[in-house]
Amino acid sequence: MQEEFIYQRKITHTQYRHGDKKVKNGGLKGRLHPIITDKKNVFLRISDVGEKEAYYFANDKFISSAVLSKITPTWGGGFFLFLIIFAITGGVKFPHEITTPFFIIFSIISLLGFLFFVTYYFTMPLKENIFNREDGIITIPGFMWYKNITMPVEKIIFTMSGPSSLQGGSAFRLLIERPDMLYTKYDCFFGGENCYQDLSFLLWYMDKNRPLPPGDAFDAYREQDFERRKAAGFPKPLFPSHFDTPEATPEQQAERKRIGGW
Repeated sequence: MQEEFIYQRKITHTQYRHGDKKVKNGGLKGRLHPIITDKKNVFLRISDVGEKEAYYFANDKFISSAVLSKITPTWGGGFFLFLIIFAITGGVKFPHEITTPFFIIFSIISLLGFLFFVTYYFTMPLKENIFNREDGIITIPGFMWYKNITMPVEKIIFTMSGPSSLQGGSAFRLLIERPDMLYTKYDCFFGGENCYQDLSFLLWYMDKNRPLPPGDAFDAYREQDFERRKAAGFPKPLFPSHFDTPEATPEQQAERKRIGGW
């Protein structure tokens, strides 16, 4: 990801039309409130970010991470291709067993599954992860052929994966509820040990009224970010925090307190 990358995207959703009643009635399991609760520096060391060959790119305006979109159709297609090969070479007695209902149904399902994932591989839309601090919006991939979703961060519903969830293969991972009719979720992993660390980092970074979060990947941008917030009068933070988020130096902290009052 290079500096000329255009990170602004048009907002596609501002509400969860399918889930309003569910949310109001408290029926959304594992919902996380947008609060910064953890100080742990999740991942953003200078060695974790870089040009387009790196998994992450980050500065004071946006973070973009690679989307491993080809993994699902590759593994899915490979699985059904294995079933096809197994059906042909797995001890089937020709020509007798090839005409049995089980063999025919098994072969048709395997072939359709293989064709489905091959089609998806070559026709899937562009999928992006963009966390736009400057404009306060987040872009995540849509489910399967659905287009990317771009929402203001304050409108997004965050949840966690449960012990029996298949999302990400484990429990307590940070999920973003997609505003689609399928009730799908997006695994929003930042390298933390649990959903609370990942959510805290995401909110801290996306709160453009706070200093940039810890991590030497941001050190080159701290001064200009400080001057931007100073010019705006150090507005109050957008999201609550369980701890203080001081400036990079005591002098900057004193200036923020004098001008912004916090």
